[in-house]
Amino acid sequence: MERMSSAQAIARLTKRPPVGASELLAQEPLQIDAARGFARMAYQGKAEFCNQLGVIHGGFLAAMMDEAMAIAATAARGFDYVVPTLGMKTSYLAPAGPGRLIAEGQVVRAEERLVFLEGRLFGGDGELAAVASATARFRKVPWK
Repeated sequence: MERMSSAQAIARLTKRPPVGASELLAQEPLQIDAARGFARMAYQGKAEFCNQLGVIHGGFLAAMMDEAMAIAATAARGFDYVVPTLGMKTSYLAPAGPGRLIAEGQVVRAEERLVFLEGRLFGGDGELAAVASATARFRKVPWK
């Protein structure tokens, strides 16, 4: 597989068919390092994502990390795969309010069919708000 720059990886990612969840979360790719299996994505924590305490509901934070981890894994394989999540553990460390949030995904280990991932999510103040680990399965993309 050819070595892709971050800009090339982002361009390849944005050529894929749109995903409704990505649009809902207002995903913005910031950095993708395909060689090391890493992705940094920005999301918009909308006011309608908040619970009664005024902070973003944990399910939305988990979805952001899940997507960042998936992008890290697919980039490492040239975007020729999708990676359905088989299991994910999320820990919430600090509240994240509305505004711009940053999620990072990292491949920890990739095997032929399985990939082990880690994710981190930072609130608008830069504080680490959540971490996750996941196991996913490589599947060839259905649209090629």
